This record gives sequence, C-alpha cells and structure tokens, in this order.
Amino acid sequence: MTTLPRHNRHSTLSREITALTERLAPAGDDAILRSLNAMQTAGMTMPQGIDPKKLLPVYQYALSGVPACGLSVATQKLIRGDYAANANVLLGAIPKPPVLAALAKSEAAATRAELARKREITEALSPALPSTRRSPEIRERVRVRLRQFRAEHAAIKATGSTPGEVRSIEQAQTLARMLDLPDTAEPTAEQRAFRARLENDVAEARGLGSTIDIAGEVASHAA
Repeated sequence: MTTLPRHNRHSTLSREITALTERLAPAGDDAILRSLNAMQTAGMTMPQGIDPKKLLPVYQYALSGVPACGLSVATQKLIRGDYAANANVLLGAIPKPPVLAALAKSEAAATRAELARKREITEALSPALPSTRRSPEIRERVRVRLRQFRAEHAAIKATGSTPGEVRSIEQAQTLARMLDLPDTAEPTAEQRAFRARLENDVAEARGLGSTIDIAGEVASHAA
C-alpha cells in the first residue's frame, strides 16, 4: 500500500474538512422552503395548530442553526417513510417544527463525527512545534552575531591578538549553542544552509589553538 507524502495527505484532508464544514452549514431560508415544498409535493399534510400565514417563520425559527445536510436527509427519509418506527412522526404529515429540527440534527450527527475525525487526523499529522521554534526574528539575531564573529575572526587572523582569540572562541561557543535551536518541523533549504555555515565557522574557530574543548561541544550540538 502506497503511503501518500505528508503534504498530499494534508491537502486531501484539508479539502475533505472544507467539504464537510460546508455540508454542516446552517440551513438557510431557501433550504427550509425547499424541504417544506418537497414534503407538500409528496402529498404530506401540514401539521395542525400552526397558522398557515406563520408557517415559514415558525419553521425558520425552529431550524435556525440546524445543518443543511441533516435537514436534507431528514426530508428524504420522511418522504420515504423511513421514520415509521418513530412515535413522534406521523406518516403522511409534515412533522411539527421541533420534531423536524430534532430529526435534522440527528441526521447530521454522522457528518459531525466524520469532521471531528478528519480534524483529529490533521492534528496528529501536525504535532505542535516546540515553544522555542526558530522565528524570523531569532534567525536575524543569529545572523547578526555570526557577522560579528566573522569580523572578529578575521581581525584575529590579521593581528594574532591573544585577547581577540579568546573572544573569538567565546563567540564560537555561543554559536555552537545556537546550533541547538530547533528548526521548524520541515526545515527549508535556507535553514539547512544557514546551519551548515554556522557549523563551518565554529569548526574554523577550533583551529585557533584554544585550550577550551570546543570540538566536543560542537559535535554534541550538530549531531
């Protein structure tokens, strides 16, 4: 069985979640009117006790927020007589507003469950990144420190200054610790190249002859 790449799986799940969300959108006035008209066309009678002039507003109020997909399925089942075992449904008659609303909500439950399942899968494929995730601001600060390190390193090579050598080594240790900062879940080519440059600069600092064991520290961070 072929496993889809993570990007493709995310894309497919995103489309499915969008479709399910649209299906669960509240039934609008047009959808409610279509439902009532379909049941009347099928020969079902209007429920007693409701003023015909207030029929649509009453159903609109009862079905406010009810998923359109649930209302559609409930309407089809009412016309087919699939609720014969339901004591609240009178065959051949349009259910009263509260009953129709309850039927529609019940029919939408499976779609809600499917949406929840898809979202759980998406979350499982997208684990939360550490709070120390490297942001653009952090990367820029590291770049600034790296430029400073390179400048000091060049000065050391030119003058052979011992104090400068110590400062360069300290910079190398700082950069080595920065290498331990986590990348994003899927590091970009730019991030990988940036990390490689940091490792190279720290490796150069190792050749300055310091008594500080930078090699062990860098190896542990770059692993």
